[in-house]
Amino acid sequence: MKKIIGILFAVLTVFLLSSCKEDIGVTAEFSNVDIGLTSITFTAVIDDPDAKITGAVTVKLHKADGTVAHTKDITTDEELVDYNVSSLNNEESYTIKIYATIGRDSVVIGEYEFELLSAATVHITTTEEFLAMKDNRSGNYVLDNDLDFSGVTFATPFTAAFSGTFDGQDFTISNINFSSITTYTGVFGYVSSGTIKNVNFDNITIGTLDTPLAMSTSSRTGIVAGYVSSTTGKIENVKVSNSVINYSTASTVQAFVGGLVGEFKGEMTDVELDNVEVMVKSTSYGRIRVGGAVGLLTEEAKLKRVKSDANVEVVLDAALRNRDVQLNVGGLIGYHNARNVNKSVEDLYTTGSVTVDVDFGTTSDSSSGNYSVYVGGIAGIAYSNVVNAFFAGSIDLTHVKNAFEEDMNKNFYVGGLMGFYGSNKSIVSAVRLGDTQEINISVSDDVSLRASQVFGQNISGSIQQVGVFGETHLMINMVDETANDTSTVYTSLDTYFTSDWMNTEYNALP
Repeated sequence: MKKIIGILFAVLTVFLLSSCKEDIGVTAEFSNVDIGLTSITFTAVIDDPDAKITGAVTVKLHKADGTVAHTKDITTDEELVDYNVSSLNNEESYTIKIYATIGRDSVVIGEYEFELLSAATVHITTTEEFLAMKDNRSGNYVLDNDLDFSGVTFATPFTAAFSGTFDGQDFTISNINFSSITTYTGVFGYVSSGTIKNVNFDNITIGTLDTPLAMSTSSRTGIVAGYVSSTTGKIENVKVSNSVINYSTASTVQAFVGGLVGEFKGEMTDVELDNVEVMVKSTSYGRIRVGGAVGLLTEEAKLKRVKSDANVEVVLDAALRNRDVQLNVGGLIGYHNARNVNKSVEDLYTTGSVTVDVDFGTTSDSSSGNYSVYVGGIAGIAYSNVVNAFFAGSIDLTHVKNAFEEDMNKNFYVGGLMGFYGSNKSIVSAVRLGDTQEINISVSDDVSLRASQVFGQNISGSIQQVGVFGETHLMINMVDETANDTSTVYTSLDTYFTSDWMNTEYNALP
C-alpha cells in the first residue's frame, strides 16, 4: 500500500505500542488533538523509515472494557489529517489505537487515551468557576466548598441545556440575586439529562415584593431550575431555604413557576423547601401553573420524598376580552400530569399556605370567555395519584366579579388536597391536617364553585383513601360549610401512612 507520510505538528501525547517487546521502527504520532463534549479530532503521522508496513493501516476506537466503538481502514495520509470521531458517550473513557500490518501481524503502532471534556471532573471552589460552567454544559462538576455570591452579578450558566452532573457535596450556594426573568430562570436555568445533587441553596432572590421581576413572554421559573426537559434529568438531596420568587407575567402563552422547578420531566428525590415564598402575579390570559415545589409535573416525571415549607401566593389581575383562562395553583404541584409512571408522586407534604386572589377584569366589550381556577393543598389539578401525602397549611381564595361577566363561564375548583382530580388511579394515604389551618373561599354569585376539604371535584371511578384529620374547616362566603362536606374525618393516623419515611416526618411535626 502507499506509505503514509505527513508533517509532524506540535505533539500533544504519544503512546507507542508494539506486539513485540523490541522497537519495531514504525510509529504513529498524534498532534492537533481537539477533545470536545462528545467528539475527538486529531491528526496522526505515521513514520515508517524502513518501509516495514506491508498491509492495511486501521484506526480503532476502544472503550475502557476493550469493546471497539469505531473502526476505519486508512488508504492515504490525508485521511489521518483532522480525523474525527463523534457521537461519543460522555460517561465512557476511550483509547484511539492505530494498527499497521507488518509482515503477517497487525501491530499497534500508536495509541492515545482520552476522556471527553464532558467526562472530566471539574472541582469548583469560586463563584467565577461556577459561572464558567457555561463553557462546558456536559461537564462533571464537584463543589468543594460553600459559594457566597454576595456582590456578584449572577446569570445562570445554563441558558442552553445542561446534561452533565453537579455534586454539591452538601455545601451551600448562597446570596444569589436575579436581576431579570428569562425563558428559563433558576440557578441552573435549563437542564436536560443533567443531574444536580447534594447541594443546598440559601437566600436565593428572584425578585422582591417591592420590585417583582417582569416577563412578557413564555417562561419557566424555579429556584433550582426553570426547566428540566428530559426524563433522565435528576434532582437529588437538594434543599432550598430562605428564598423567594416574586414574579409578574404578562405572557399570553404560559408561565410555569415552582419553588424548585418551573416545569419538570425528570426524577426528583429527597428535596426540601424551608422558609420559601413563591409569589406570582399575572396580568394576562396565558396558562398559569404554580406550585410550592413544581409548577408543571409532566407525564413521565417522578417526585418522591419532598418536604416543603413554601407559601404560594398567586394574583390574577387581568383585563380579559373574549378570552379563556386557566389558573392551576397547588401547595406542592400546580399541574400534576405524571400519569405514565406507577407511584409517580410518593411521600410528600407541605406545611405552607396557598393564597389566590382573582380579578379577571373582563372588559365591557366582551361577549364570551371560559374562566377556570383550580386550587389545592397538594395540587391544583391532578391527572395522576399520590401515595402518602399531607397538607398542613391554609387555603384562601378571593374573587370579586365586575359588571361585565354575566356572559362568562366561571368554574372554580378548590380542595384541601386537589382542586380537581381526574385519574382512575387510587390515591393512598393522603390527608388534610387541621389545627389552626383554614380553608376560606370568597367568590361572587356567578361562579360555579366546587369545594371541599379533600377534592374540589373528583371524577375518578376508583376508591380514594383520603380525608381530614384534626379540626375541620371550610368557609364559603363567610358561611361554615363543614356540615355539608362529605370528606372522611379520621380520628387517628397511627397506622395511616404506609412508609417509614412518611411516618417519621409526620411524627416530627411540632
